Amino acid sequence: MSKSIWRTAHASAIGTAHVNQNTECQDRFACQTVETKSGAVLIAVVADGAGSTTDGQIGAEIACKFFIEGVSDFLDSQDASVNSLNLEFGRFWIGYFQKKIEEIAAKDEKTLRDYASTLVAAVIGENAAAFFQIGDGGAVFSASGELQSYQFAIEPEESEYINVTDFLTDETAFERLRFVLIEEKIEDVILFSDGVASVAVDFQTNQPHEPFLMPMIAPLRSGNASNDLNEKLEKFLGSPKINEKTDDDKTIILASRHGGIKN
Repeated sequence: MSKSIWRTAHASAIGTAHVNQNTECQDRFACQTVETKSGAVLIAVVADGAGSTTDGQIGAEIACKFFIEGVSDFLDSQDASVNSLNLEFGRFWIGYFQKKIEEIAAKDEKTLRDYASTLVAAVIGENAAAFFQIGDGGAVFSASGELQSYQFAIEPEESEYINVTDFLTDETAFERLRFVLIEEKIEDVILFSDGVASVAVDFQTNQPHEPFLMPMIAPLRSGNASNDLNEKLEKFLGSPKINEKTDDDKTIILASRHGGIKN
């Protein structure tokens, strides 16, 4: 039986605001393909540590690590498929994440809030995809890679206040978690943190900005991506052209399985 092969590229770049404040990039990401009894599953996650906290980047790092591990363990131990993932799994995972962060916070004499982070995650199997999101950022997918086919897995939320969003460490995180299961074969997926939204979102239509996103993922779709694509992505995200649009940290994960088939 033929199976899809995922090609991926990803990068983070520190925002000018953090450079000026002499602080590190607080975005984190993880991307991994795991083998399950129902085939290969791509797990991708982007987390954005809150800039107003002392250890948001640690919360983001732990969120990425634990999400990959949690989904992998679920798919393995439960002999489950991507279709088995649901909102309850996400809420259970948040509880686990908060418990672990509370242990770290107690040891370091800090609070749960000090590790605040958003989360955008995708779990994609052969014919289904599960998306989880809390806070800002975005997850975009396409089943064909054609013009006007890219859409948000979860519609961006408009906040009543600027720079206000939800975090994994909030008491309301369980209720604010958003989830969607898409039961079709997805060819392309793009995840990004809030810092990329200014160029990745068409705010007039509240849709993905394809003139920016399609050229980004084109090398993966063509199968001609260079070995230094991640490095090129990082340089692009940190370029003056992008920094003119945003002073925030910027992270993006690109993945495509178009034409990537093995027997």
